[in-house]
Amino acid sequence: MIVPAYRDLPNGDAKGVFGDDDVLGTLNRQTPEAVALAATSVRSGKVFSLNAPMELPDPPLFDRGPFAHHVYQTRMGNRDDWVDNFYPQSSSQWDGFLHIAEPEIGSYNHQPPHRLGIEGWARRGIAGRGILLDVERHLATQGETLHWHTERPITVEELEATRVAQGVEWREGDVLALRTGWWTGYLAADAEERDDVRTRHDSPGLRAGAEMAAYLWDNGISAAVADNVSVESMPLGPELLHHLTLCRLGMPWGEMWWLDALAQDCADEGRWDFLLVSAPWNLTGGIGSPANALALR
Repeated sequence: MIVPAYRDLPNGDAKGVFGDDDVLGTLNRQTPEAVALAATSVRSGKVFSLNAPMELPDPPLFDRGPFAHHVYQTRMGNRDDWVDNFYPQSSSQWDGFLHIAEPEIGSYNHQPPHRLGIEGWARRGIAGRGILLDVERHLATQGETLHWHTERPITVEELEATRVAQGVEWREGDVLALRTGWWTGYLAADAEERDDVRTRHDSPGLRAGAEMAAYLWDNGISAAVADNVSVESMPLGPELLHHLTLCRLGMPWGEMWWLDALAQDCADEGRWDFLLVSAPWNLTGGIGSPANALALR
């Protein structure tokens, strides 16, 4: 399949690129060949969970309430449990195509909502080579401390500088894993700082704009995940990278991923690639899903 360059997409809209009825977007770049090649990133056999504890952040963000976990004993004597008030996007999670709508086109590939539930991704599964760009660590070598709770747009040039410093090359179907140090800062924060995050979500992240969308698209990225709240920098501006990628390009977003242990191992080995596997919830009409993601090295 020949995928046009970003500059050749009308208004940055990938409608029809992967088929008029497509509901997978850039996950189509995770071809069998790309997945088989991604498996060669597994060398040491180490496995890293990329999922934060479900009860974090605590208190929950975006006016969500905490969930309640109930454990009970059945009549057969075994234990069972259920969860009340659980938000699938409350911790490490995927934004599905229904999470946000672009004012001009609606959702990805101009599809009606009933076709874009998270079950489309779940039935296929997500697997490919992940590349961790540890921007927080790279900027520290340049003398800049990236504060987890302060707005700081990360530019294309800074992504490229990190990539070059880490010695990695993009391949078609790669997943970008961006580390900003958000979880490191959050876990070290006191109760007052954590409470402040509920209503003031300022954080470093990707700079919104067509230049960033073009960088991700033209480098063959199949999905973008980050350890911060929204992948892009917050507070959000008038132009949303979510609109340019999730809606127009059909590029899945993953937020609040648990990347610190993986990043440390990558730094220790001087190798920043891994096999990423994720099984989103097979929930018909689902808006998002817990990440359910593993990195294998």
